[in-house]
Amino acid sequence: MDDLAELIERVMRERDWTLTTLARRSGISISTLHSWKSGDRGTGTRGPSPALLRKFADGAGLPVVEVFEAAGRHVPVAMDDESERRFLHLLRSLDEADRKVIEATMQAMTERQRT
Repeated sequence: MDDLAELIERVMRERDWTLTTLARRSGISISTLHSWKSGDRGTGTRGPSPALLRKFADGAGLPVVEVFEAAGRHVPVAMDDESERRFLHLLRSLDEADRKVIEATMQAMTERQRT
């Protein structure tokens, strides 16, 4: 499995792209890609954001799972429509105070998975 820097190098080599081309295709700044490529994931204490990793995957034509794994990030799991519908139904049935508790709990769980 590649790390993020190796993955960027591989994409550039296999597609014969420059960093500029990769930046343009992914919508990510050259400086951000350069920091990832140099191993300095200088985009926060936990590394690249999920949104940027998704943009990179789209621009490079890679599976999101491969990019998240290379970045050492928790791989997001898709939720089917029925599961999402049930979850939202339950969430909407709660009062505002309980929704805030659920939101805080989910936020804490998300943060824990990033580390």
